[in-house]
Amino acid sequence: MITNFFFFIKIIRTFKEYNILKLIRKNIKFKFLFDVFTFLISLGKKKSNEYKESADGIRVAQALNQLGPSFIKLGQLISTRPDIIGNVVAEDMALLRDSLPPFSKDEAIKIIEQEFQKDIDQIFKNFSEPVAAASIAQVHFAKIMNESQEIEVAVKILRPNIKEIIEDEMKRLEWLTKFLENFQEFKRLQAGSIVKKAREVIKFELDLRYEAAAASELSENTKRDENFKVPSVFWDKVSQKVLTIEKVNGLPIDKIDNTQIDKQQAAKNLIVTFLRQSIRDGYFHADLHQGNLFVDESSNLIAVDFGIMGRLDKQNRRYLAEIIYGFIKQDYHDIAKIHKEAGLIDKNESIEDFSQALRSIGEPIINQKAKNISMGNVLVQLFEITKQFNMSLQPQLLLLQKTMIIVEGVARNLDPNINFWEVSKPEIEEWLKDELGIKNRLKETQETLKVLARKVPDLPNFLSRAENAIDTISEMNREKEPSPNYLFRGGVVFIIILGIITLI
Repeated sequence: MITNFFFFIKIIRTFKEYNILKLIRKNIKFKFLFDVFTFLISLGKKKSNEYKESADGIRVAQALNQLGPSFIKLGQLISTRPDIIGNVVAEDMALLRDSLPPFSKDEAIKIIEQEFQKDIDQIFKNFSEPVAAASIAQVHFAKIMNESQEIEVAVKILRPNIKEIIEDEMKRLEWLTKFLENFQEFKRLQAGSIVKKAREVIKFELDLRYEAAAASELSENTKRDENFKVPSVFWDKVSQKVLTIEKVNGLPIDKIDNTQIDKQQAAKNLIVTFLRQSIRDGYFHADLHQGNLFVDESSNLIAVDFGIMGRLDKQNRRYLAEIIYGFIKQDYHDIAKIHKEAGLIDKNESIEDFSQALRSIGEPIINQKAKNISMGNVLVQLFEITKQFNMSLQPQLLLLQKTMIIVEGVARNLDPNINFWEVSKPEIEEWLKDELGIKNRLKETQETLKVLARKVPDLPNFLSRAENAIDTISEMNREKEPSPNYLFRGGVVFIIILGIITLI
């Protein structure tokens, strides 16, 4: 309990330093007690005005960055919840990158040797000093021999004792959220559910084998996309604490000024790539910021860091595609029908009223210049309106919305005049054509039959045994009463069929 209390004091001191307490104070009723408490625990702490002029979201993100790895991941999750913290704060927080000072090269070598039970020279050649460091892991460059060929690789290594550090921080955060949720003013923040989700996300990031699998799956999905590449994974040099992938041969996307690279094409490739991953594949890189994107000399994109990935099921993919296409066509009634047919809004809600609400989003952007239109912001407004119509959203849609805002930001840095709608339209039209076409319908029917076959694998034998059982029962019935028993026989058949349907 005492250590938890000191943990709480540390948080308050940090929030005071970054001038965040005023944001909390706005939303609580016991302001006087809060002011007295924060004044007492911050005595002796020199007041800083350094962050006073920064945007609210930037200050929150910087404070979380200072508090430790768990808080950084918490901040990344909070930035996907504009419904809780507001759009402006969410967008500001999404812009801040996860970075911390690196640990030593010697410590990294020690971890590698423990993981593979070999000397470093037997695993890597020319193992470098750290080239990038974040809250969970850091990256080094090296060389390996693969099929008698020397290959340059990037080696990602978990921070020493990071699992224990995060476990300790998460326990304290869970204690803190339970304490704060005793006060009604904090309940609406849903802090407990956010911390729980953070624990689930971090669990995967603490095992680099999952990231290797994510890179492999993304590579498999996009292997025919000429404008997007995923570095190869070298599985014999992957463990829980070490990930080895092909070193990227390209320039960071924010360093391509004054080069021969076509920035407009790179911007277009980024939007197309994101749409294909999210709508076509239902599996998308959810952290496509400038630090994770490189461009080769042909303007093709190369992604790194696969720790945060998003998934969309078939229904949400179709929903997203039809929503975007509906806005492109300015067919608000069609968008409203899609929501209703998919069961995304209450059946008692009026399609006409919902269509009118959608028009309030779409009409203001019709005559806007392309550079002023943000699909990410359109989704933000859409999700706000859907709440008024009792529609609940899956967390992955919010993650997609956050990623879309980041993608748009990077694309506009490359080409300020890029038209998101114009680039999106052919991709979405093609996907919808395939999705709603006869070929896909036949495929869906085939999948349904496969499921049926798995659930009733011995259907012919089952029906044969049922027929024999009917004959036996009928014979016994005839011995008692010679009258026809077609009704009885039909009833048994009906019960058997009903049983099959129930099984299915």
